[in-house]
Amino acid sequence: MTNSDPVDNPLVDEVRKLASAVGGQAERIFGRVKAENPEVFGHLAAAGTELLAAYRAAVAGHERRWSAPEPADSEPIDLDD
Repeated sequence: MTNSDPVDNPLVDEVRKLASAVGGQAERIFGRVKAENPEVFGHLAAAGTELLAAYRAAVAGHERRWSAPEPADSEPIDLDD
């Protein structure tokens, strides 16, 4: 089997079916909200964008700290003594 071949596994097939069903239901629900309350949908979309931006900022800050080189273990030496 190569990376481009589909996985032949009953569990994977069930997960795909579940994801498809959940995705289809979400599309119907949000489609109805968007059609009936476009202003509410706009606010929800803007809020989602803001949450995503906040998440990205938090992750970027942590990544900078995680990837920063660690200071070398050193001991200060007083040369005046």
